[in-house]
Amino acid sequence: MNKILILVFFLLASCSKKNELENIFTCDKNEYWSYKNNCGSYGIYFKFNIDGSHDKYLSKPIDEGKGFDLFNNDGDLISGLRTWSIKNDSIFVWDKGEYKIEICNENIIILTYYHYKEKNKKCTVVLKKVLDK
Repeated sequence: MNKILILVFFLLASCSKKNELENIFTCDKNEYWSYKNNCGSYGIYFKFNIDGSHDKYLSKPIDEGKGFDLFNNDGDLISGLRTWSIKNDSIFVWDKGEYKIEICNENIIILTYYHYKEKNKKCTVVLKKVLDK
């Protein structure tokens, strides 16, 4: 009986950790995650939606004021399914990629992965929460 209670406790604790992480990744209406990757791109923004999808945004040009424009599709480049999830309480699955969650709180998320061409090169993705006022 004690073994069953311990197993149930660990399952519940694991589910609550996953839900806690998922809640951190999802943003309120006027919040976005700025994206910076030391192995590549920066200057784009993301929203991770409760339904497991995500959207990409660009900041508006200065002459158009502040804010963000949805940028999922780039004319000739059409985004397919845009998905995300948490796996094993420590892996962020983003589209087809898997990233180790190093730091995750309400203001910053740091993810790492190994470069797809240079296998020994560890890349870092920093997501910082920004507000659209």
